[in-house]
Amino acid sequence: MKDSNFTLLDLKDPNTCLEGIWKHIPGHIRLTFVSAVILGLAAHLYAFTNKLPNLDDTLNLFGTTYGRGSGRWFLPIVMTWDGDYSMPWLIGMLSIFCIAVAASLTVQILRIRRPVACIIAAGILAAFPSTAETFSYTFSADSYFLSLALAAFGAYAAVSFRRRTNFIMGTLAITLSMGIYQSYFSVAAVLMVGALIFEVLEGNRKISALFLRGITMVGILSASMLLYFLMVRVSLPTGDLTPYMGISEMGHISIREIPIRILMSYGKYYMTFWENDSMFHFGFLRYAFVLTAVCSVALLVWIIRKKRLASSYIALSVALMVVYPLAGDLIYVMAPHSPVYIRMIYGLCYILLAPLALVEFADRELGIGKAPLQSVASWVILLTMALTAYSYVIHCNKAYFKVDLSHQQCASYSIRLLERIEACEGYTDEIDVILIGSTGQDLINTTPKLGEIKLDGIYDFPQLRRSYTYDLYLRYYMGFPNPIQLGSSTAAIALEKTKEVSDMPVYPAAGSIQVVDGSLVVKLND
Repeated sequence: MKDSNFTLLDLKDPNTCLEGIWKHIPGHIRLTFVSAVILGLAAHLYAFTNKLPNLDDTLNLFGTTYGRGSGRWFLPIVMTWDGDYSMPWLIGMLSIFCIAVAASLTVQILRIRRPVACIIAAGILAAFPSTAETFSYTFSADSYFLSLALAAFGAYAAVSFRRRTNFIMGTLAITLSMGIYQSYFSVAAVLMVGALIFEVLEGNRKISALFLRGITMVGILSASMLLYFLMVRVSLPTGDLTPYMGISEMGHISIREIPIRILMSYGKYYMTFWENDSMFHFGFLRYAFVLTAVCSVALLVWIIRKKRLASSYIALSVALMVVYPLAGDLIYVMAPHSPVYIRMIYGLCYILLAPLALVEFADRELGIGKAPLQSVASWVILLTMALTAYSYVIHCNKAYFKVDLSHQQCASYSIRLLERIEACEGYTDEIDVILIGSTGQDLINTTPKLGEIKLDGIYDFPQLRRSYTYDLYLRYYMGFPNPIQLGSSTAAIALEKTKEVSDMPVYPAAGSIQVVDGSLVVKLND
């Protein structure tokens, strides 16, 4: 008997249901998603089809409970979605899917609709070099990019959902995002500020309503932060975050430090886009960025004049534009006592999306190409951002080439070392091998041309050999069965002080590998 509301007869088959969902997704969202996948593969396929070693990834090659001590209480749960092994292809594809979701939500929030702009935005978001740094830590990459997608969804909920629903859904999504990786909080913040800028420029809402919108967004971000720290306390009953890299001091900042940290946040834009300190960009792009900024300001002034915005709207929009870059680089304020790595400043790339969004806003509000300024600005901005996205694709591939070459050099070195170890008199496959001075500075970087790749986690050969997981590297990648202790171990420190070891020459000299007190000692450094 048919129920007046619902019966199983109303349930559509999966194919029909999925087709209906796909058809209801706007074309610009579908284009952005597909573009992010394709351009993401162009940037990162090298990493997905090779197992590129990284110190932390070697430690967590087969399962991990990593994260809780760093305040990432949701990370150990999420990391089970790709199995127990650090498998680059599966993790890479899951990551690309999450990045594509974040890119699709981004263009929706910032009102980017035109095909060329959607493709360029997808390229910037999928290839910004902080993604390559994150992918070097393969074991956690897909979880981190799920955090990115959740942050973008939290901003989307805050901007697009109805009152109350937006507060609840936005807060929950951003809280879960921070529970995986705290740094993407800035992505949620910069997207909310960006959405609010265009609402102000529209001039359709009263100033009081816009202030209320802004207060609601600040409330969502604040509630997310408070709920996150509450969950940290629940997950760590003792409340002891690891002191590693200043994580235990996260959120602790004095009033006197705030202006300095804010200046550092703005300064990072100067260092990245003008000084090119991380070597992400083609050399000429610094001038293209200046020209883009000039065109953007001119376009903004033209929009304000044509729309005849009141002074209150102008003042509010300018204030939000000043806050926009700060929101994208909030990590300097969030973690004042922690070193800031490239993977932590993904929100920096959102400064590049603002001009794309501004061009589209002008076209939508005032008509396409109504003035020469509008056409010139469009060409300058689109070409600059397209070349920037391409420079990121190149930089990511350079990074993967560097670590691949370093891996081959380290493997070759290790094979020679292990051959000498196995040829040593007294060697058995059960004897402890102790690498004295394994963290020393004896090795020469044989590929200095790759020194321009300054991403953390993208290591050269000497860094791989000196790493705290070199013993696991020899076991997992070289198949060496013996127990290995590095130079930082208690046994190595004790043996290093003995006369017998101190008199040994340094590897690869004859006599640098000997059996001492029942252990096979390799002296790699004085």
